[in-house]
Amino acid sequence: MSTQGDVHNNSTLRDLPGHLQTWTDAGLITPDEARAIRGFESRSSGHEVPRWVEPVAYLGATLVALALFLFGMQVWDQLATWSRVALAGLVTLVLLGTGLALFRSDAAPVRRAASFAWLLTVAGVAATAALMLFEAVEVDEDVALPLTAACTAAVGLALYLLARTALQQIGLAAGVVFLAVAVGSSFNVSEPWIISLMLCTLGAAWLLLTWGGLLRPASTGWVLGGLLALTIGFGGVEEQAIWSGLGVAVGLGLVYLSAMVDLKTLMVIGVLGLVVWIPTTVTTLFEGTIAVPVAILITGVVTLTVVVAAVRHDRRTPAEDSATTTGSARDSGAIDA
Repeated sequence: MSTQGDVHNNSTLRDLPGHLQTWTDAGLITPDEARAIRGFESRSSGHEVPRWVEPVAYLGATLVALALFLFGMQVWDQLATWSRVALAGLVTLVLLGTGLALFRSDAAPVRRAASFAWLLTVAGVAATAALMLFEAVEVDEDVALPLTAACTAAVGLALYLLARTALQQIGLAAGVVFLAVAVGSSFNVSEPWIISLMLCTLGAAWLLLTWGGLLRPASTGWVLGGLLALTIGFGGVEEQAIWSGLGVAVGLGLVYLSAMVDLKTLMVIGVLGLVVWIPTTVTTLFEGTIAVPVAILITGVVTLTVVVAAVRHDRRTPAEDSATTTGSARDSGAIDA
């Protein structure tokens, strides 16, 4: 009986982080409550891990990567092409295996360390594929670059499906961006506005997928989508004002979206876009000494307006709270009846 109970408890603890993340994304519990539940369950089951384990794991992974990098720098020129591919592949497999071994743990810090190892695995796949296709097999560059990016994106997607964590979503985003840029490069697309428009479209798609609940954690999806969408401002050189103006519009859109999803981090990204693209637009349109103070003035006014709007959106009067509470109680009584 006790053995069956231990197996059940281990299975429950292993599934708990995913459930907590789902409940947090749905707004059922706060991130602080999720951490409290995770810590309580770990302590009660005897699987609590000391806090120092996680930073030490990060330090160990960083030192291993640094040592391998320094070793590679010293002997890289002396290695044959396939030996370089084998070395890069070996490092990638070690990172992948480390993540697999650590991810089975019930302790949240250990699972986060596994997620970090898998993020490095995505970079290792990119390096290994590039060495194989560019140096060992010597495939044409127009074909080798998209293939390298496709391998990176595929591994990033596989690891993300295995563990829907923030770091795995970042690895997936990096692979997808790499693939988009590589495909554009293979078609000789070098105009900045096309690349910016492509990244902005990718950011919009990322926001929509997050909105639809397909990307988790949602907070990471909002941030990545917002940052990608803001790249629209880099689209022009000769007509910079048009593209930076679009960057301002995207920044305002992100601020509005942050109010809808109640995510302050997304508002920070939107305000950052306004701070970057408003001065650029004003300076381009109004050349001369007056451009700088006008740009600062407009940026300050827009930023304060955003802050006031956010405060007014979050603030609720006691009468509204009372009405909401009364309505909830009335609905509850009706259901009970």
